[in-house]
Amino acid sequence: MAWFLSFPLFPDAKSWQVAIHTVASVLSLMLLVLLENAGRRSEEAAQEKLNVIAEALSALMTSRARQDPELEEAVRRLRDAVGLEERH
Repeated sequence: MAWFLSFPLFPDAKSWQVAIHTVASVLSLMLLVLLENAGRRSEEAAQEKLNVIAEALSALMTSRARQDPELEEAVRRLRDAVGLEERH
């Protein structure tokens, strides 16, 4: 509706179309940036949760490895796969 009402403000239809397309392009780009940012934040939050779960599982397995030596290799592989040593 606002685009339709803005038509009389421009001297010809071509300049009006250019202005409308420019505004629409800028708004589309801004929405795309917002969506990408939200997606990136969501991925980072999910990854952080998985890292915390892996760290807790690794700690639990380490404590249980005292009674079951076979778990030591599983703990090492888990920590290598997740990269827990690199984060701390």
